[in-house]
Amino acid sequence: MITPFLNFHGQCEEAVRYYQTIFGFEEPRFLKFKMAPNRGFEVSPDFDDKIMFTFFIVSKTQVMACDHYPGLETTSGQTMSLNIIHDNKEELFRWFELLSKDGQVGMSPQETAWAPLYASCIDKYNVVWQFSHNA
Repeated sequence: MITPFLNFHGQCEEAVRYYQTIFGFEEPRFLKFKMAPNRGFEVSPDFDDKIMFTFFIVSKTQVMACDHYPGLETTSGQTMSLNIIHDNKEELFRWFELLSKDGQVGMSPQETAWAPLYASCIDKYNVVWQFSHNA
């Protein structure tokens, strides 16, 4: 499954609540940076209340969203990412290695607060890919 993942500059909660008024989805749950026990990186206190992860359903499609991690610059192609959720770890590792080979690693494969295995990279065409193991 490939899931769209939207990135915002500190306005994720506002944007998702706006989309909720349009699409009428259930009340979203927001994982804020200060709530995550295993972030894998430091975040300044002024980012504690920004959204690390949320999702909502629009027309039977799950859409994920977050605020851009502090210090990441956005360029064309990086305000949305493709999140591959898959049950085969070996295949996820292979895809991650191939896509990050001529690109840039965002987060090496590791356990996170939201997935037993997660990784991200930017490929050579500036597309952001996220990989989540569906254990």
